[in-house]
Amino acid sequence: MDSGLFDYGQAFADAGFHALAFDYRGFGESEGGPRQYISVPRQLEDWRAAIHHLRSHDNVDADRIGLWGISFSGGHVIHLAHSDPKIRGVVAQVSQIDPVLSAHVGNYHRGPAHSQALMQAIIKRAKTRWFRSKAEMLQIAPVVKTKPAVLASPEASDYAELAGPSWKNELHPDSFLKGELEKNNPSLLTDEMSTPMLLQVGEQDKVVSNEAIYNFARRCGPLAQLTRYAGDHFTLLQDNALRRQAMQEAVDFYKAKLIL
Repeated sequence: MDSGLFDYGQAFADAGFHALAFDYRGFGESEGGPRQYISVPRQLEDWRAAIHHLRSHDNVDADRIGLWGISFSGGHVIHLAHSDPKIRGVVAQVSQIDPVLSAHVGNYHRGPAHSQALMQAIIKRAKTRWFRSKAEMLQIAPVVKTKPAVLASPEASDYAELAGPSWKNELHPDSFLKGELEKNNPSLLTDEMSTPMLLQVGEQDKVVSNEAIYNFARRCGPLAQLTRYAGDHFTLLQDNALRRQAMQEAVDFYKAKLIL
């Protein structure tokens, strides 16, 4: 939550909306373990628990819920809207739409040596996890240049500087072994979507595949409103004019879709 989400939540609250931010289990201020472990099914469960909490609140109209997600969560919110027809609108910022293409983007920017080192670290964990050995965490952002990083693009090092005090630059390797990361794949849902979506894209993004986002928007037709920003994957988390523009665009979108 403390890595950019509070600012967006405050902007939505200032516009008159109820805003809820949360940490996934095993991350930040939330309890649960293993720590720093991404599981797509578990994270979707956490989202559904947050939505249920909002709908049960006395001051919230249960039929006027909108979702906001960035990067990996940008894929989650599309999946949630697909499975929950009562969601009224989705804002997905620099979102992962196709995990296969995003993996190719990562391998390209990571380079052969570091991509091979990352794969070897995952294979090593696969061989030792059955013996209950302690997992060797993977580096998320490329802060230590001699070690492979999950986010390999040049701008990913900015994440460590933007992140709040609860954020850790490490990822549990079991995320790649049993976290079912491939299920965060909104590109498979284009023919079944019925929820209005605002897709905010960083034109210089080198973390996710923008081509996947553009194709998704084309296939969703009028359901998907797409805006391009002159920035990279983390520009809209920084305190700048583009972030303020993205916030205002999201507010206007929610006003149009959530307010009767």
